[in-house]
Amino acid sequence: MISNNSSLSNPIPLEKAGATAIAGTPRGIPEPSDRIESTPVEFSGLGSEYFRIWIVNLLLIMVTFGIYYPWAKVRKLKYFYNNTRIDDHALEFHATGLMLLRGYVLGIILFSIFSTAIEFSALSGLIASVILAAVSPVVFRGAQRFRMANTSWRGMRMRFVLKDLSEAYKCVMPAALLFLLPTVMSVFVAEQVLAKNQEIKLLIGLAIASSLTFFVTFPYFFWRIKRLQHSHFAWGPLKTEYRSEVGDTYKIFAWTLVVAMLIAVAFAVIVFALIPNSAGSIRKPGGVIAAFSLLVPLFFLFAITINILPRAYLTAKMQNLLWSRTGNRHFRFKSELATGKFIVLQFKNYFLILITLGLYWPFAVVATQRMKLEAISLKTRVALDKLTDAARARENDAAGDMAADIFGFDVGM
Repeated sequence: MISNNSSLSNPIPLEKAGATAIAGTPRGIPEPSDRIESTPVEFSGLGSEYFRIWIVNLLLIMVTFGIYYPWAKVRKLKYFYNNTRIDDHALEFHATGLMLLRGYVLGIILFSIFSTAIEFSALSGLIASVILAAVSPVVFRGAQRFRMANTSWRGMRMRFVLKDLSEAYKCVMPAALLFLLPTVMSVFVAEQVLAKNQEIKLLIGLAIASSLTFFVTFPYFFWRIKRLQHSHFAWGPLKTEYRSEVGDTYKIFAWTLVVAMLIAVAFAVIVFALIPNSAGSIRKPGGVIAAFSLLVPLFFLFAITINILPRAYLTAKMQNLLWSRTGNRHFRFKSELATGKFIVLQFKNYFLILITLGLYWPFAVVATQRMKLEAISLKTRVALDKLTDAARARENDAAGDMAADIFGFDVGM
């Protein structure tokens, strides 16, 4: 059985032969041995190569007023998939732009419904929110099934094997409602302010309460959605499971908040320390310009730091948690993304994007993906060749699921 130890530093252990499997041992799959083999993920993409794809995509999206976006997304995914290799075998993405177009149109329709409804009135916005929340689990499952069904490794398609939609409704629908309600409540408040309603204080309180509820419960629903997602990946007959306690996710979000608060406090201390000098210099000739030349760069630096550092910290810690807790008794993943190096890379990327007026963007994307992917390795207790042969022999058992998955859709999830 997989260990229930929820320490962030300890990944899911591979069980010894004879232990209970997560989802049982599929017939024909070799029993796991005591020997663990480690296979790193390799990424061979180059910024110069992706730059050409990116600039063409950007121009075609602009001249087609966004219609080309699904085809641009396919070109991007194919490039990154084809340059990601495990055991010298690249991932492949099989979807076409036309296949993605359906999900793209669906996303636009759903967004338009909510935007139009919220502009009409808060009540219609509330009704639209309920409708969107009701369809969100179906959209979520369809997107996951589409992406996995169109991803292959060693010639075998992957799958997302969530069959019971009730699980998706329990995870996704409440999260969607909590995400949409603060916007609806703010519109209610605006309408009542214009109408000079005496109950405005109550409405403001409800708006604040809905925002705080979303803020406090976001890590919980994030954990539930990721557990749902990572517990239903399948390759051949082998299915993964995600083993992590909700407290692990809350710890990461809490430390991210601490990092953001420390940055804010540090900059506040610096600014307040400089205010007396700035106030004194204002009275002198050219003092206003001198004060602005000192304080404005500080606020600009604060805006950059608060935008990059907490987000980079959250990304690194969450990747390590999510992938190091995903696996089964035959294989598991391990992610060792160095937080400090990842943060430094993001500051470097941001700086180079600024001084190149955005042209460094594709190079930054490639550098980020390289560090994230190459931090992951695949741990197995069965030789990959044997595991692949056995899985391929059993792949036909999933033919029915595959047929259903092909008719899913992708909305960028």
